[in-house]
Amino acid sequence: GPLEPVDWSEIGPDGKSKFILTPSVLANLRRLSCTLAAGPWPVLLEGPTSSGKTTMVEYVAARCGHPVVRINNHEHTDVQEYTGSFATDHNGALSFRDGILVQALRQGHWVILDELNLAPSEVLEALNRLLDDNRELYLAETNETVKPHPNFRLFATQNPSGAYGGRKPLSRAFRNRFVELHVDDIPSEEMVKILEKRCGCPPSHAKLLVKIMVDLRHRRSKSNVFLGKDSFITPRDLLRWAERHSGSKQDLAEHGYMLLAERLREESEKRMVRDVLQEHTKVTIDLDRLYYGEASEARQLLAKALNEAERQHNSLIASIA
Repeated sequence: GPLEPVDWSEIGPDGKSKFILTPSVLANLRRLSCTLAAGPWPVLLEGPTSSGKTTMVEYVAARCGHPVVRINNHEHTDVQEYTGSFATDHNGALSFRDGILVQALRQGHWVILDELNLAPSEVLEALNRLLDDNRELYLAETNETVKPHPNFRLFATQNPSGAYGGRKPLSRAFRNRFVELHVDDIPSEEMVKILEKRCGCPPSHAKLLVKIMVDLRHRRSKSNVFLGKDSFITPRDLLRWAERHSGSKQDLAEHGYMLLAERLREESEKRMVRDVLQEHTKVTIDLDRLYYGEASEARQLLAKALNEAERQHNSLIASIA
């Protein structure tokens, strides 16, 4: 590629790696590399949330020196975000501006279409011609047919439609245009290594976090199967939790409660998360002390804000005088 190749798995100055090569990740990378070597076909990666689908493509692109463009799809994605639209320039003249996909086609970037099965049908229809063997994109606004740069590659990621709300199943005819790869959940023992090497999490805390995640997923699957096992916690949440660098089990439990429980609507679900955290960490989460105690983080932030306001007030008085 045109860029300097970068290996994200190398240990940085802070002693951490951006990308951890575990056995399952290496196996998925081999499958992806074989697919890329076979030809310029679009690749669809399907698997559970936070299983590393997008990051894996970005890692290969960085190793090969190719720029990557990500397009996050949702139910309101407009096809003009892909292809482009007319807009006025700095002189007030009306001209056509290429969309993200068209720019990547011309410049030879790699494109990742995240959450493909959330995209509206008109977006999928616009991609049909590009996914065909002739690999071209027609722009009706300018009557132009755009041929892809030789370096251009197209990837798409999605969660299984049956297990995640809002995802619609793609038609078999549309899916046949891709080479499909399935990516499984990251095994628990590998997740422990990822927390240690990527976040600098102590081994004892890393194992504890993964145990809590497994327990929460199990309880969610038993209590409400329609919400899915990932509605309480995902590996992405685990990384955020580990990056808080909790110094003790008390901090670990309290940080976990603020991260996982406070976003839930039902008090019964909050209690479930609290019970699991207390069971595994062997500490008590006192919400009154956590939020209203003298040493609480909320009071510290309030005191900091008040001190800053007083400092600005004194500076203003001094400047007037």
